[in-house]
Amino acid sequence: MKKAFKILSHIVLTLLFLGYIAYQFRTDPIEILSGRQVTGPEVGYPADWSFTDDYSTIAVETRTANPHSVTVICWIADDKLHIPASDGASKDWPSYVMADDRVRLKVGDQVYPASLRRVADADVAVLIAKSATKYPRFAEAPADVLASTWIFEVNPR
Repeated sequence: MKKAFKILSHIVLTLLFLGYIAYQFRTDPIEILSGRQVTGPEVGYPADWSFTDDYSTIAVETRTANPHSVTVICWIADDKLHIPASDGASKDWPSYVMADDRVRLKVGDQVYPASLRRVADADVAVLIAKSATKYPRFAEAPADVLASTWIFEVNPR
């Protein structure tokens, strides 16, 4: 029994170590796991972001000197691409954007340089309501969600 436990513990430790090494060399974010520099060809800023309607999520890369990327949702409102950060004040990536608005957005296989600007809190409810076309479950966002959500508008650099 002790020998089996010892072998199992070595296997678990080896897997944890390999996972840690893989995590250090990650690039694109994977669902809830953040990434580093996104991969893919960088292309120019598009005149129209409507193609993002074909994607349920995209990646946002912040901090150009030490890239940090996350998976986010996005939608078009008033001909502009918008990206929310639920509990924006408690997450790292929105604070990185507030310090340096330069980002790279990965949509599909393409990477787009852009900048993000936080919209006024007064506009959050209206913009979330406009997201309901793409994300119907957001149609009735509770007041506490609205109060803690930051929304960023995507602009050219």
